[in-house]
Amino acid sequence: MNNTFAVGDVHGCLDKLDALIAVCELISAGRDTRFVLIGDYVDRGPDPRGVIDRLIEEQRRHPGRFVCLRGNHEQMLIAAADVNRSDGDLINWWANGGEQTLDSYGVDDPSKIPDEHLAWLRNLPLEATDGKRLYVHAGIRPGILMADQTPDDLLWIREPFLSSQCDHGLLVVHGHTPTKTRLPDLRSNRLNIDTGACLGGNLTAAMFSDRQRWPTMFVNDLGEIWRPRQSAGS
Repeated sequence: MNNTFAVGDVHGCLDKLDALIAVCELISAGRDTRFVLIGDYVDRGPDPRGVIDRLIEEQRRHPGRFVCLRGNHEQMLIAAADVNRSDGDLINWWANGGEQTLDSYGVDDPSKIPDEHLAWLRNLPLEATDGKRLYVHAGIRPGILMADQTPDDLLWIREPFLSSQCDHGLLVVHGHTPTKTRLPDLRSNRLNIDTGACLGGNLTAAMFSDRQRWPTMFVNDLGEIWRPRQSAGS
């Protein structure tokens, strides 16, 4: 049996990411394990550069084991670092936590971030699926075929996705909107695993087996483990 750990928004919290990966490895106890990170590695937290260094190294050492999706903060940084950026692109990114990313890299302009890191960001996919779950940063537009979803929806959507009770076919595993409880929010059609790691919450992962659609457990960077329960609003 293979395990997949879906990891919420990291936002520069390298210590929490390192701790969470270590806990997940202990839980897996040698079984084949895959990690799917649902985006937002940069901005707001203290060490975006360290987070990207860690993920690039993991992908280099273990091809296919770490799947890293693009989040809206990566999208804003890509636009801000582009040679054809507008003033609005730069201001929008900076106002949403970009200052912490600049500090982490020790530069005064996003275009000065190392080329290897910018290339990695530009090549991040928008979604991934394993046949039972769809992994995406923000969500999807209900009632629209996956082939017709726009990048803006996948990276930025909140409503009508969050309140939708539509069956999306696959369980949509997402982040982007920090949960108010700082715990994962499991509904009948989606799972939000953004538990506000950069806002005083923990970094959380949901563990899935290849046998069923639903998560088998949740785990956070403190090593706390608990079984899932659907929210009352599901």
